[in-house]
Amino acid sequence: MTKHRSPDERSEQILNAARTCFLEEGYFATKMDVIARESGLSKGGIYFHFESKRDIFLALVQEEYQNSMSFIDNVDDQAKDITGMLFELAEHFMQLFASTDRPRFMVIMGEMALRDAEVAKVLRQLQLNYFNRISDLIARGVETGQVRECDSYGVAIVLKSLLDGVQANFALGIEMDLEATIGAAMDVLINGLIRIDE
Repeated sequence: MTKHRSPDERSEQILNAARTCFLEEGYFATKMDVIARESGLSKGGIYFHFESKRDIFLALVQEEYQNSMSFIDNVDDQAKDITGMLFELAEHFMQLFASTDRPRFMVIMGEMALRDAEVAKVLRQLQLNYFNRISDLIARGVETGQVRECDSYGVAIVLKSLLDGVQANFALGIEMDLEATIGAAMDVLINGLIRIDE
């Protein structure tokens, strides 16, 4: 007899199963039958909660996004100086990339963006949301005098792109010293890279 679960618990059960399937087989090779088997539910049970495989995928993407934004908001709410905030964000995401399947899921998102215009539109909007959120943090640093005058939105694009690049390296299985890499990133952010002789 199937244990009774709330709709939210069932949805989470389906999402966890689908994520496992997508990571093992890829999005396009994964059929709803496989997700149903992995989740321990019937196909009808899956369709009761999600209209399509794409809806399941987009729910997983949204979950990733919400988790990231919640962490950023939490760090921001603690009113640290901008250097402390950036260090905490870098450390959190580097640890996340090193210890979870998130980098591999990012590869699947990239493939979907190339092959599905609707998914690409959603992913573009989420990326723009990240840029805007990081830009707000940088702009506030400028206003408080902690960050030199700069194009905060342009800097946000660069910082998010650097983070995405690190995530891609983890997806490829490239090993790196987390502490050293975070230290190098913070050194470049705080001190710059090019030495200017006075």
